[in-house]
Amino acid sequence: MVLRISLVLGLAELGFATIIPLLPLHLTERLGASVRLVGVVVASFALVETLAKTVWGAIADRVGRRPLIIAGLLLSSVAPMLMSVLRLPVLFVPLRLVDGTGSSALWPASAAAIADTSPVEQRATAMGTLNSFFLAGLALGPALGLLVVGFTGSYRVGFYTASAILAATALLAALLLRGIDDKPHRANPDEVVVNPNLRDVVASARMSPTLLAMLVVAFVQMFGVGLLAPILVIYAKRVLGLSEHLIGTLFLAAVLAVAAASVPAGRLADRYGKVPAVVWGMIAATAGMWVLPVTAQPAWLVVAAALMGLGYTISSPAWHALVSELAPPGRVGLAMGAAQTAEGIGLVLGPLLGGVLWDTVGVRAPFVATAIVLTLGTTILLVAIRRVAQVIAVREGHR
Repeated sequence: MVLRISLVLGLAELGFATIIPLLPLHLTERLGASVRLVGVVVASFALVETLAKTVWGAIADRVGRRPLIIAGLLLSSVAPMLMSVLRLPVLFVPLRLVDGTGSSALWPASAAAIADTSPVEQRATAMGTLNSFFLAGLALGPALGLLVVGFTGSYRVGFYTASAILAATALLAALLLRGIDDKPHRANPDEVVVNPNLRDVVASARMSPTLLAMLVVAFVQMFGVGLLAPILVIYAKRVLGLSEHLIGTLFLAAVLAVAAASVPAGRLADRYGKVPAVVWGMIAATAGMWVLPVTAQPAWLVVAAALMGLGYTISSPAWHALVSELAPPGRVGLAMGAAQTAEGIGLVLGPLLGGVLWDTVGVRAPFVATAIVLTLGTTILLVAIRRVAQVIAVREGHR
């Protein structure tokens, strides 16, 4: 079942990622949109996807994981079809809001389903499997989209391809995910909650302060990563002198390497402890980040990239496994959605500051700021992790 859920999420991400390089080119080259409007279109998707994940996670606890996954895929499959026929660029903003709403339902429902179907002692391995398929789809999607457009000469065919992938994945989910909602997901099956919102998150945080600490760390860490989002490619080209082709190749290789290593990393976390995996992963990523502002020598950049990739690979599966274990009873979906929302808000806000630092302070300022923010997040984690370990130990004892 873990493989089935992971396959569905990976194919879904392949469909979503197929659109990533096509949409900006279609808007600017075919419809004459401004780059500013392209930014608004991209941001509208990211914003609604980020904010809606917590709500969808809470709904998944009430109606089940499978219906939400199927509904999200069907809703999102309509958007690429409409992209192929719309001629007014501004209409892409509300369209991406709808698209992002469908996309936001997938991860919390999928991660909660993984938590439901995997024993605690294998939870990090299961989360690593989910992450592996997700990253593979993310890495291969843009290449597929560009390949289809390059071969056919039509952006419309590229959008049709994305829509077909998402619709086919919805059908596949209906067939493969039978049985994942056999057990109730609420502590009280008779409980009826309408319009889950921020109050659900606050109530869950009060029930599990350690979970709240993990969400704070998630925000801080992703805010630091987001600082580099708008300038990393520019830095690679202008400062390091890398070509676009080489940058794309390095990105693809790095993402696929992390995807391949996610499952073994999850197994190590299950064997030697999820808490140590998260701690050492964060420390490694923070150390690698401090190398980047210091030097532009290729050898040291390789060391920095290796440390950051290793840190993410080790910590991510264990992190999501811990969040699922820290969730209050019956609220795993809500907890997974809240974790994704916290990370997403960091990724939305971080780029705003990163671009300002580049323009006003200097090319290395975003890297220094990221290193400081990651250090802060790691420090918060080190303070909270003892309590996290105690809560996990108590819950495992009760099992």
